[in-house]
Amino acid sequence: MPRHQPGSSLTAARELYQEITKDPSARPLVVASWQRSIEYQVKSSCIDAPYLENPNLDSPLAKAALPILNALHEQLADDPVSTMVTDRNGVVLSRMVSHQALTTRLNRVQLAPGHVFAERYVGTNGIGTALASGRPVMIAGSQHYVEALRDFYCAAVPILHPTRRTLLGAFNLTTARQGSAGMLMALARSVAGQIESEIAAISSRRERALFQDYMDACSSVRPGPVLAINRDVVMMNEQLRSAVTGTDHYALLDHAREIADDLRFEGTRSIALPSGRIAELRVSRSRREDSDAGTIFRVRVIGRPQSGPVASAGSTRSGLGLVGSSPRWLSAVAETEAAFVAGSWLHLVGEAGAGKGTLIEALHRAKGAGRRLERVEAPLSESTHATEQWLRNVRELLAEPSNVVVLRDVHLLAAHLRQQLRSLLTHLDTTATGQLIMTSQPSMVTTDDVLDRLCVASVEVPPLRHRYGDIEHLVRFFLLKYRPSGESSCSPDALTMLQRCPWPENVRQLESVIRGLARRQSVRILRVEDLPPECRVSSHKVLTTIEALERDAILRGLMDRSSNVQRTAQDLGISRATMYRKMRRYGIVPSSLT
Repeated sequence: MPRHQPGSSLTAARELYQEITKDPSARPLVVASWQRSIEYQVKSSCIDAPYLENPNLDSPLAKAALPILNALHEQLADDPVSTMVTDRNGVVLSRMVSHQALTTRLNRVQLAPGHVFAERYVGTNGIGTALASGRPVMIAGSQHYVEALRDFYCAAVPILHPTRRTLLGAFNLTTARQGSAGMLMALARSVAGQIESEIAAISSRRERALFQDYMDACSSVRPGPVLAINRDVVMMNEQLRSAVTGTDHYALLDHAREIADDLRFEGTRSIALPSGRIAELRVSRSRREDSDAGTIFRVRVIGRPQSGPVASAGSTRSGLGLVGSSPRWLSAVAETEAAFVAGSWLHLVGEAGAGKGTLIEALHRAKGAGRRLERVEAPLSESTHATEQWLRNVRELLAEPSNVVVLRDVHLLAAHLRQQLRSLLTHLDTTATGQLIMTSQPSMVTTDDVLDRLCVASVEVPPLRHRYGDIEHLVRFFLLKYRPSGESSCSPDALTMLQRCPWPENVRQLESVIRGLARRQSVRILRVEDLPPECRVSSHKVLTTIEALERDAILRGLMDRSSNVQRTAQDLGISRATMYRKMRRYGIVPSSLT
């Protein structure tokens, strides 16, 4: 394939794409990848791979891959070849290379641990294209979309779960020396196969260990309801299945998954269920052979279900206009209101779309007493001039005692800017400044966060999936908002499905769905068949763009063919077994489609 002079515009990328499509040596997989890169509007003139601090090295993929990569690194000593393993989102978890010159070149193009090499950010490249296509791929030289990568030759192979065949990540070999593509790909396939075999062995040991501890808990003198869970398996006995049903069942599982993800926690935790009951969870870890096999929950359910939605009469917070009556939501509102009224510096933590901004605006309207609300976003540029201007703006706004200054998404601030902001805030006299409110996402905040310690109060706004009882109130609220005539309602089956939806974008996503349905004048009563594909799944996994498109295509195919799996699989060009695997992967429930 011919080399081209650097060009920074999308037009130049389109011209290169036209040449690639005419090149007889270009494979369809590469052509399709370039098309996606253009659709993502990736800049071919510069590399811009996002950086994620502290990538997860505790996953089964990382634990299985790192020893194999260490052994391979010794075999390839001093060869100009780099070995890498990434997660399913393209985050480089580990990179090993002993050739100093190659190390320097890889660092220059950000091909290093923590950087994200998905196609949507970097365009066509070995890692991103293998993950997007789900197939082994060799990207040679000028087949790379971004110019800075065109001196490299990359062989990447997807790593799949050995039993579920879901995508876990990719193994990648990168070299700057043109050689035998066949040998490079053969080595990459071999190593990816070794990693998958080791994952199978680890999973088998973990599941056997968890099952043994689960059986011990169930066979104790007074077993009661028992739940066992890890990343791959959920086990529950009949006592738990009978004691916790309906929306309480989904709420319990959601809380259990989040508790299980905190590997350091053992002890007792109480959670409020949508029915108004309390579930007391006694948490213990299944640890065998120095490995965490999963989590055992001994469950005690306290109280009786309340008739109807919990506190339905108070679905709108008095005086604030906030919808919701779940205990965690009301607690977050009350704590935030107390800090706001007291003028205390406050840190609001919550997932995107959970309602942090709405809560602040409601409190300002009701309790602001003439104070001015000033919102400050993270700076768009990390240049010295931009950051200095941003800090100066924050200082000037806080110098006015009547201001309420909201620093939004502080987790997006670069490390050096966080340090400068901390220094600025530390030296301010909080008794003579405006009120500071910072917002961030919980997965981005650590227990030793220096900015969090500067605030008098820290409040976590619960995600929508933990507010089951509020979904009905929110649906009615948004229907009335976008259909003021009040002529729309939601059928019980549709409401049940909306309550089971994981809502990864929280209230913002629910509002978007209801707004779209309300604009369809033909819809008076929202039924299951009216709901978009995103509401017809029960899986809480975060999907890439490509996976979401695949999920929606399967859903639409099933709906168009009356849930006939075989016909849908044939029309999509996949086997029925593959179809069922993908349905399980995306949490598609056939009974919900008819």
